[in-house]
Amino acid sequence: MAIRYWLVVQPFDRALAMVEGGFVQAPWGALEGVEQMRVSDGVALYCPREVNPDGEPLRSVVQAGYVLDDEPYRAGGRGASPWRREVQWMREARPALIRPLRDLLDLTRNDKYWGERLRAGWLELSRRDFEIFEDAVRRPSPEPSALGMGLIRETGLAQSEPSGGQRDRDPGEDPYAIRF
Repeated sequence: MAIRYWLVVQPFDRALAMVEGGFVQAPWGALEGVEQMRVSDGVALYCPREVNPDGEPLRSVVQAGYVLDDEPYRAGGRGASPWRREVQWMREARPALIRPLRDLLDLTRNDKYWGERLRAGWLELSRRDFEIFEDAVRRPSPEPSALGMGLIRETGLAQSEPSGGQRDRDPGEDPYAIRF
């Protein structure tokens, strides 16, 4: 079965609980949203607000991950027992505003009313859209530290030899010569 990709809509406070608990659930704990998910499916969390119903607008994708289990399960005991799926969420994700991504996404491009499609609380995404969301929430790699740069210089990695045996050339002659 092919891998599918999902966008789940939750307020930020509930999204945080899902990430901390390692699960995803559709709004109101409905089975309908999670029963279509399969192992290895991608899931992105979109948060229109900080809290429902009247929290501050957030309008951000806050996390991305992959489904781990074969079947949905019920959480809790008496009272509310929402349907959930286990998810391996990305480590150290950061919220990414949706506005800068709108022209890139199949979901939002040329659709003035794209928010209407989010009302159900989940929808299937294209692989491309999921990858854009996943990349947007990924923390950037840190710049090399002074220690790291010192090690690079000491080991000679910073002085790679240009191809073609041009080692004896004057760096001023070659605009592509490596200089540190």
